[in-house]
Amino acid sequence: MRVFSRLALVVLAVAVLSASTALADQYQATCPLTLVATNAGPTAFYQSPHGVFRFGSQVFALRGQTLTTYTVTELGDMQIAREDFIGALAARETKGGVAFNAGFLYVSSEAGLEIYDLRSVRAGGTAPILVSRTPGLRYHRLAVSGNLLAALYPATDLPCSAIYPAGGSSCFNQIDIYNIANPLTPVRVGTLSTFLSPLGGYNDIAFNFGILIAAANGNTVAWNLSNPASPTMLPGTGVPGTFLVSNGSTLLGVGNDTSIITYTITPTDGNTVFHPLTYHSTANLQVERANPIIFHPQAVFDESNGRLITMIDELDYQTLQPARTIAFDVFDYATAMLEGRDPRQYEQVSYTQGDEVKWNPLSVGSLVYVVGEMTGTQTYGACGLMTGKIEFDTIAGTVCGGAEIHGWVTGTLKITNVELLLDGGSLGSASLSGPPRNDIPSTTPVSTWRVSANLDAITRGEHVLRAIGTDAAGNRRQFSSQRIFFPGPGSNCVARRRAV
Repeated sequence: MRVFSRLALVVLAVAVLSASTALADQYQATCPLTLVATNAGPTAFYQSPHGVFRFGSQVFALRGQTLTTYTVTELGDMQIAREDFIGALAARETKGGVAFNAGFLYVSSEAGLEIYDLRSVRAGGTAPILVSRTPGLRYHRLAVSGNLLAALYPATDLPCSAIYPAGGSSCFNQIDIYNIANPLTPVRVGTLSTFLSPLGGYNDIAFNFGILIAAANGNTVAWNLSNPASPTMLPGTGVPGTFLVSNGSTLLGVGNDTSIITYTITPTDGNTVFHPLTYHSTANLQVERANPIIFHPQAVFDESNGRLITMIDELDYQTLQPARTIAFDVFDYATAMLEGRDPRQYEQVSYTQGDEVKWNPLSVGSLVYVVGEMTGTQTYGACGLMTGKIEFDTIAGTVCGGAEIHGWVTGTLKITNVELLLDGGSLGSASLSGPPRNDIPSTTPVSTWRVSANLDAITRGEHVLRAIGTDAAGNRRQFSSQRIFFPGPGSNCVARRRAV
């Protein structure tokens, strides 16, 4: 049985996630994630750490020593508000722990624990400020709640087997608790060790209602840290896990390579109660793939749309690490989770673009942001409203005095208008004409759009083309983005050869 009393729990899930669509009205998950925009990575990925965080109307993307600040737009693209090179950042570890809370960024690596103040990082504001660096504190998992920071070097990264009693007394790990009320001087105030414990080793940590949740090789436990010097273990669940998914309050997912079990969390007088919700397994994508497929160790709850957004990786047998991310595997809690078919009707699989591993999924509205190892920060979304492409990637062969930029677009509703923008300035509305594009696989009619534009005087450098569509219901959405390098005036086009 895939879920625990699935029908009743689905109703509960809808209430918890505030899904807008009633079960009786939706029988099929209809929210594929299509690539909307790509913002090239400012630094090489090996110069990590990395992370994506929401702070009010801004999104921070950390990649190596560069922090890119974006403003969230309604059209689907992230507009760069500023980009800061953090010269003080000493971390260089791709697996380093990164967390963000209340305007402060926490980074742990071989350089120690570093804390940065991002509260004034915005357009017209100031650069990140190094608050403190504490050497000797190396962790790969960080979680913050109020004035407490939990830090962990996970058992999955240990060079020994932290499984008790097979690992014996020589292989274990611990969660360190720090008081960060004064970020200038973080103070360790507690330790949770697995020495000679049936837990074996901790793998991931998260906070729900201020209660620390820890997934271990033995099971998943909860800790009351009201007195961090003397933590109290609370009832958890007997399910072991290698990663956690948490919204910080009512929702928790305990995952491993092939499954994720979700729970609703109820706080009661400093205690927690785990209510089993759903059981999810990986999509059936193994066909024609030599490597096994696994859940990516990061996922996110999209509460506004009632979804659990996970990613699917291919596993590298040599390193036992993700080899590449091949798809989003999205579970729609507004759809009845009935079994008996493949693909499952409550599940939406959307393939990603770029042969790479993607990290740090973040849901903002109808959009999902990820950090690609090669491509930079990618934006996925649109939820089936519309999708399309700009079929223009180089100025080679562009005619002087005026050129045509074209592409295709489709949506669940008829597309009534397409507008093309260059760096935020409009190049005009496109004409929608011509026969349907039968070369594009789609369940809805695909239309061709064309815009005439003079690109001769565009300044030298990289510029961004963005295509924005409007459907019959008035929904306006960016559906494609393309970065183009222009050599500069005089070299942006070629004169058309005269006919002899």
